[in-house]
Order: sequence, then structure tokens, then C-alpha cells
Amino acid sequence: MKLDLLPDFAKPFKTKGFDVRFVRGSYQLFKVSSHRVEGKSYPVLKQEYVGTIDPEKGLIPKKIAPSPETRLVEYGLSHFILQHFRRRIVRSAFNNSCPESLIVMAVIHFIYGHIEERFIRLSYLANKYDPSFIASSPASINRAIRISKNISDYMTELIPDESERDYVIACLRDFKVKSDATGIKINYSDELIDIFRKNEIKYE
Repeated sequence: MKLDLLPDFAKPFKTKGFDVRFVRGSYQLFKVSSHRVEGKSYPVLKQEYVGTIDPEKGLIPKKIAPSPETRLVEYGLSHFILQHFRRRIVRSAFNNSCPESLIVMAVIHFIYGHIEERFIRLSYLANKYDPSFIASSPASINRAIRISKNISDYMTELIPDESERDYVIACLRDFKVKSDATGIKINYSDELIDIFRKNEIKYE
């Protein structure tokens, strides 16, 4: 909009790279720029709404929606269990029929002692599986609990010393990542690495 057509309260906002326009009954400020696009012989105009200019309050910036809160979720123990015991769990199942969702339910039960949506949401596994997948049938729940007990037996076989085993479980359970993290790499402590080496456990 031309400067001489603007009211006095809006004129100071029309500067280089910015334009003021009368939109829906109010004067609004836009940031204007241009950039080249491959294949086009002319620059492409980019316009970004900045805010509304009020006669008394001046510029009222546009509202920016807050980004979703990034939560910290459990990763270490569930990753360890799936890394070391997934095949064994499947092989122990009847006719090798063990849906991935059932394995996840069992892992959650081993970690937290419960199989509920709110507990699944505490783990990074919730990113891979919708927590609402939990089966309501008692048979599925009972089967997941039995697998959870198998996981406990597998952990005992892997780390026979109770103190060492409890320490590993506690440390791994405490290893958390942002819920939207990708390319995760666990940096194990020297104490954990010593236990892994002592028990000939492969680790990343």
C-alpha cells in the first residue's frame, strides 16, 4: 500500500522489506522478500504476516502456537530387552506366533509391572506402537505377563549375579531420550561396560 494512503499511525511501519495493507478492516504488517526459483525467469515473492497495527497499541504481533512439549521417555531397558531377547521370545511362542504388539506389552510389564496405556506412554515404544493397541482380552494380558516372566528368566541367565543384574536394569531403565529423538546411541558407563564384558554381553 502506498505510503501516502496510510494513516499516520501506520506509516512508521512501512519500511524497507515491509509492507502495510488494509485487510478485513485493520492495517496489517507483512514482511516481503523475493528469491530465485530454478526454472523460473523471475523472482518469486514471499510474504509473511507479522501482525496487526493498532492506532493506540502499535504493532500487535501474530500469535505463535507453542511447539508441543518434548517429553523424556524410557529407552535403554526396552531397547536392551528387544535387542537381546526378541528372537528367543518369538521362538518360545506357540507355533512361533507372537505378535510384535504382544512382545511390547510384555516388555512394558517387565519394566513397570503393569500393562496399561499410561505406562506404555512412558516408554519410547509408544512412538512405534499406538498405546491404544492394548488387547482387552484376559488371555492376551495373561500371555504378555507370562512372556514378561520369561524375560526375567532370560535376564537372570544373562547376568547371574543378582546385584549386577539389578544395577544393569536400574541404569538402563533410567536412560531416557526425548520422545521425538532419532538416531539414538547409548553411551554406556564404564561400570556397565565392565559388567557386560564380564558376562560376555554384546553392546553397541
